[in-house]
Amino acid sequence: MFYDRLIALRARLAVMFVAMSFAMPVHGETKLLTFEDVKRISPGAKDEFVHALIAAESDFEAAGINTRLKMAHFIAQVMTETGGLDRIDENMNYSYAALMRVFSRKRVPEAKAREIAGKPIAVANWVYGEVNGNLGRHTMDGWNYRGSGYIQLTGRGNFRARGLEINKKLRERGQQEIPDIEDNPQTVREVPVGLIAAIEYWRARRINAAAEDHDRYRVRVLVNGPAAHGYAQSKEWFNRAWRRVFRDKEDLGFEDDTGVSAVLANDEVGLFDEMLEAAGHLSTLQFETDEEEQIAREEAIREFQETWGLEATGELDDATKDALLDPRIWRNGEVSFSDPGFNAPFDPNQTVIIEYGAQPDPDIDSLPSFEGSGVQVDDVRLLQEEQDALETALGMYPIYETGGTDIIPPSDFVPFGVIGQDDRRAVTDTTVDPARAIVKILLRKPGAAEDSGCTGAMIGESYVLTAAHCIHSGSSFGVAMQNLRVIPAMNRGRAPFGRCGVNQAFVLSGWTNTPSLAEARYYDMGVLNLDCNVGKQTGWFGVRPLGDDEVGSATRVQGYPSDLRPKGRQWVSDGTLGILWDAKGFYDNDTYGGTSGAPVTNAKDLNILFGVHTNGLHDVPPWSTHNAFTRITPARLALIRRWIGQ
Repeated sequence: MFYDRLIALRARLAVMFVAMSFAMPVHGETKLLTFEDVKRISPGAKDEFVHALIAAESDFEAAGINTRLKMAHFIAQVMTETGGLDRIDENMNYSYAALMRVFSRKRVPEAKAREIAGKPIAVANWVYGEVNGNLGRHTMDGWNYRGSGYIQLTGRGNFRARGLEINKKLRERGQQEIPDIEDNPQTVREVPVGLIAAIEYWRARRINAAAEDHDRYRVRVLVNGPAAHGYAQSKEWFNRAWRRVFRDKEDLGFEDDTGVSAVLANDEVGLFDEMLEAAGHLSTLQFETDEEEQIAREEAIREFQETWGLEATGELDDATKDALLDPRIWRNGEVSFSDPGFNAPFDPNQTVIIEYGAQPDPDIDSLPSFEGSGVQVDDVRLLQEEQDALETALGMYPIYETGGTDIIPPSDFVPFGVIGQDDRRAVTDTTVDPARAIVKILLRKPGAAEDSGCTGAMIGESYVLTAAHCIHSGSSFGVAMQNLRVIPAMNRGRAPFGRCGVNQAFVLSGWTNTPSLAEARYYDMGVLNLDCNVGKQTGWFGVRPLGDDEVGSATRVQGYPSDLRPKGRQWVSDGTLGILWDAKGFYDNDTYGGTSGAPVTNAKDLNILFGVHTNGLHDVPPWSTHNAFTRITPARLALIRRWIGQ
């Protein structure tokens, strides 16, 4: 039982405070991790937190963290998240200068920064009060649900999700559940719950696989999210862990050190420059001489030291290194659209970008469909502007598919979406279910002369599920699309249910904040909040997670491809689900530009979608052999529910 484990673990902790020799090798046996090991990696680590690590040996074994390479990665992430195990609750004590440096003025205006500087509770409630499921800046949620645990958990929604996740695993193992951490957030800032939560997080995200490959970037993404904030710090902590401890444990008989040490050799210089650069102090500009580069480095260090109240020597001393490893430096990297064009046509004060990572209520496994009244508008004709746009509209392709660097596809781009013989069939009547819940989206790329087209699926009275690249071009360098118009059930020159504008959009932050489009393609999904309630007439699709056991099942894609005529007609393609990954699915359905955002359903249940079509063939297998869709997972279903207020 879990409570028995807690009692036993606390008992072991009490014993350890009296006698520390238990962690030393016994009869010549090398321990994977000892108290002294952790202290060698981080001399300033708090004893209480170190003891909990050592006492959790059986928990590590159960989670598969049982080799020196996997343990080195786990320890590196823990050290990154907690500032070297100095504290397992987030330090919200920022000076005015630090607030201005770490946060944008849009997030913390200058006047507000002066008001809350040096007041940790006020800072937490302002910065976190309205994000990650917290209930507002007027509440104590920002402070109560600040970063907590050995792998930091932030936000009421994430506390709730992690608690559900942990208890689900405990139930599966026949163990007693832990108390609700949403109702008891302080427990995550204490041992052993803060450590158990981290180990369960590691297990649930299958981070061991990335650790075994020594893929440090992927490990960081899985811990922190697609933006991988703190990546340089995590590399430095891994280097310390491997060099000071795990490299010398070769008699454990696990990994060969050769490949790991080869990577470390390239890290011996530059990581602290990388941290200074990420913190906005050091420029990436090339210098003509080594002397110019050294002068710039010293100035960056001096500026950093002044910001964080250190003696401004310009030298990278131990105190400065420790400060650069402080999570406050990286934890609050901006999560927002960087392009000012996003201000139109959306209201930027209402737009919400939600981090991927929320977990579902295990008792809620789908969103139900709704048939709708089917009542049409009096005048079903397209407006002249819509007709003109439809005639010239281009197919919409994500940049990761076109291989370009700009939102306008390169001139040599040739789309590949029809696999073998084209089996697409026209839908002649779009006023019946489910065709009437499928929408045509017209939009304008910034700088483009013509409109482009996408597809979407109604999932509520005023909500449309579509591909994220129909909203924003993707990555931290991307731009937002403009002038979005939604026409449900468009059929050639007819708009049987009228048209709607867009009030706000929701996308996964993995789409907008990752520096890599190759990484962003795993998060190509978003929701539009319309300025009308047309779903009452059209009805809407249900949404469910796609199970791992559904490979080989029939799939259907229905949308508005741009290559077939007449323009503005829906087309259907049937196929087979060939490959299924955690975030993407791959199939042989025939598609083309303009189908992006179309609902992916099982041919036997056309009213329940489990994916969003995103792209045609590109890159390497399976991307080059199958069309692909963004998979609805339980976590993403939970996010969609939050976006549409369910």
